[in-house]
Amino acid sequence: MTGSILYDALFRAAGLFCHQLPERSPHLWGAQLPLCWRCTGIALGACALLAWLLARRRLPPLALSLLLALALPLDVLYSALDGGANFRRLLTGLLWGFFASAASLDLLRRLAARRTRRASLGLTR
Repeated sequence: MTGSILYDALFRAAGLFCHQLPERSPHLWGAQLPLCWRCTGIALGACALLAWLLARRRLPPLALSLLLALALPLDVLYSALDGGANFRRLLTGLLWGFFASAASLDLLRRLAARRTRRASLGLTR
């Protein structure tokens, strides 16, 4: 840790969901950033989805989202064999952050629409 209260707080908060291994994390001016490459990609992918939604006002197609979100679990399995590369971790994290978030939002939207339809027909439990 660098001693900064803000840095320490960010590092501890990110440590709740990120392994923060130094060899798998980006460094800036000699200081390790709070998220590993994959978690950084996931966060950036989710931010990219937000920008997409603000610009396009619609989600990407569900089938495409599910297909491209599979890149991360496949990379995790492949990395177990060859050790993986940080650039690949970042790239698959970006895909996961964008497309898994999009698929989740799409499925939640469909579930809400189904519940609304059922309620309007008087089919609620």
